[in-house]
Amino acid sequence: MIAPDTLEKTLESLSNFLKKVEDPGKDDWDPVELGMWVAKLEYPALDVDVQVRIFRETIKPALAEFPRNSTIKEKSKFLLTIFRDVLNFQGDTTNYYNVKNSFMNDVLVRRKGIPITMSLVFMELCRIVELKAAGISFPGHFLVKIFDQDQDKDNTEEWFIDTFDGARILSLEECKQRLETWTKGMIPFGPEALKIAHPREIVSRMLRNLRAIYFEKEDLTRLYWVLTALAELCPQEKTESLRERAFLFARMGRYRAAIQDLRVVIKSSSSMHNRDHLEKILRYFELQKEVTN
Repeated sequence: MIAPDTLEKTLESLSNFLKKVEDPGKDDWDPVELGMWVAKLEYPALDVDVQVRIFRETIKPALAEFPRNSTIKEKSKFLLTIFRDVLNFQGDTTNYYNVKNSFMNDVLVRRKGIPITMSLVFMELCRIVELKAAGISFPGHFLVKIFDQDQDKDNTEEWFIDTFDGARILSLEECKQRLETWTKGMIPFGPEALKIAHPREIVSRMLRNLRAIYFEKEDLTRLYWVLTALAELCPQEKTESLRERAFLFARMGRYRAAIQDLRVVIKSSSSMHNRDHLEKILRYFELQKEVTN
């Protein structure tokens, strides 16, 4: 289990990585490295640089015949074939919620993962052959978009890549149909559903997946570092993560820490009703602290 000082250093490294990326559609950043930093939260001894280097060296031979003079779509199809049929990456449809599907080092060994980790691996292939790709925060199922840097005249349609379900290309209409099926029309189809994901949003999505798994398993220790990472790395998740962590601390009998988190949440709350409710819980925590002293 990750020690407090190691957790702090890992979160600092992750934060520095995220700060370097301003425009994820233009800036160069390493998708597999990002995934490895998240995995290091579970595997503290993991050497991120070594793991990234080993993976790149392993897959380079498979990319030797990359058709650099082909159209963007033909290049994409070639990479999908390599990804699926040569490197044998596939979505884990039989055990989707296996926690190993969320950790990049496990994904590279098992060649299985969930949509977001599969997408990061495929984006790494694109990066190696100098094909610009970005993750797409599609609701319910992370996708990849490849940018036409050469402006192929034949490439007038917009399409995306599903690395999880058969490693295939999806048309814009197929994406629309998927969203309607998955959300029953609750989420409108438009630019917001197909926006490029910043690495910070990718980390948030990966951590939220882990939060759901550890909450279901009642793995309180791991839930702690997930909530801590969300609070420190993802501003939009901070208040809710601190609130959840306060209740987690209380459940573990750590009332001083629970009180500290809850005070921050109360201070940031804009709802009077919510604030009153939390202040009642705070007073209860303070009484418990006195009892356990």
